[in-house]
Amino acid sequence: MDRKEEKKSSNPADFSEIVKKAYDMGVNEHEMTLEKLIEDLKADLRQLVLC
Repeated sequence: MDRKEEKKSSNPADFSEIVKKAYDMGVNEHEMTLEKLIEDLKADLRQLVLC
């Protein structure tokens, strides 16, 4: 049971990292389109849910 609690407590930090990464990509990469950014964000969030 402790393992499940540990995973739940790390999810907000993981989510924050994913959002920060998406923000940084959107700000720094001039070739990035909104569609590509959203696609990458969705993929990262799916990985978070699956873990």
